[in-house]
Amino acid sequence: MGCAASGSYEVQQSSKSQSFLQGAFALDQQKAPPNDIQSVQLHPEGQPGQAPIIELNSSQKLLLSFDYLGTQSRQFRVTVDHYDKSWNRSGIGPNTYLDSFSETTIQSSKVSYGQRPSYHHITFSFPNNELQPAVSGNYLIKVYSANGNSLLFSMPFFITEDEGQIETTVERLFAQRNDGRPLDQLFSTFNYPDFVEYPQFDLSMAFVQNQFWGRTKQVKFLDTITPDQLRGYIERENAFVGNYEFKYLNLQNFDVDSQQILEYQPGVTPPRVILRRDVQHLDTNPSWSQADISEGIPDDDRNSNYAQVEFRLQTDNSIPPSSKIYIVGHFNNWMVNELNQMSFDSDTQMWTGQALIKQGTYTYKYVLVQDNQVNDLALDQGFLSAKQEYLTFIYFKDPDKNFDRLLKTDRIMKR
Repeated sequence: MGCAASGSYEVQQSSKSQSFLQGAFALDQQKAPPNDIQSVQLHPEGQPGQAPIIELNSSQKLLLSFDYLGTQSRQFRVTVDHYDKSWNRSGIGPNTYLDSFSETTIQSSKVSYGQRPSYHHITFSFPNNELQPAVSGNYLIKVYSANGNSLLFSMPFFITEDEGQIETTVERLFAQRNDGRPLDQLFSTFNYPDFVEYPQFDLSMAFVQNQFWGRTKQVKFLDTITPDQLRGYIERENAFVGNYEFKYLNLQNFDVDSQQILEYQPGVTPPRVILRRDVQHLDTNPSWSQADISEGIPDDDRNSNYAQVEFRLQTDNSIPPSSKIYIVGHFNNWMVNELNQMSFDSDTQMWTGQALIKQGTYTYKYVLVQDNQVNDLALDQGFLSAKQEYLTFIYFKDPDKNFDRLLKTDRIMKR
């Protein structure tokens, strides 16, 4: 796959992700992109970092963008599929959920300005005449190579009808866990529209923390005693970790600094960046804990470069060298991927791992995978207060059309 004129860069084609992991951040239905496709973003147009949610039949658009690392132009084919509230394929077909063709092709791209490796920046804005969702609900956008049927990657998005009124509150609970972390218990009240006749059967509610779609919590207890009102909450034993923190990574430039970048090697392709070590249960820059999920944004500039970034993590004796540790963050769409698995260096007594990352600002974490379960707290500091994003989703099982309509969403931030 394409080599940059200023140097060679071998593209790894592996895109195998750890699918069906318990506690995974991404959906099992998502496909991780191959290593020659980077910086995949999907968000409302003009609002990078925000959840990919727009209103049905409005002027709002979603923007899909990504970089293809190669010297030759390439076309991509795009399709969308509709899903129910639990991310199973809907019983309705494209003729029902699309008011357009069932697929379209992305033909235009912009080439980078002599970066190493070189890349084409691709953007695709929709809904448009070629791709127009006709109903609300959960969707996956899927991207293929234009001349093949191999799926390259997929991303979730949501179309809401903006029906009814919703209010969500967060109660922070302390002294609930042995590790000292607080819990966030969510409560939501939804004033539903008149066309809902049987709310106790047809309405449902779900909560999501920090856009981790694979960890969506369906609300089990719903109260419809008050006329025209649905109330729901998650039980304490199922509440969210309230100080869920991220490590902040500033790669707006690759200069060696006193905070994160230990070494920069510009003479190789791609350039290499070695980060200062992270230490289990320690954050040497506490103010970084205020970063939140919406702050992970690659630079949208064709002058921006990529680097092979080396992460280093020092753990205590509770983490044996045979452990499976992965780097996850905005740069890999929070997907546990073998390309970002770390290995233990017995000489330095540290874990090392790599990720190909474009200039920009990101948040990331280290996660431990044990018995097919993602443990994302074992390697954290665990006592800092971080900003959390919570999303509420209200679904209506339409008795006539037999699919889950997304009536309303709500967003709340909690420090």
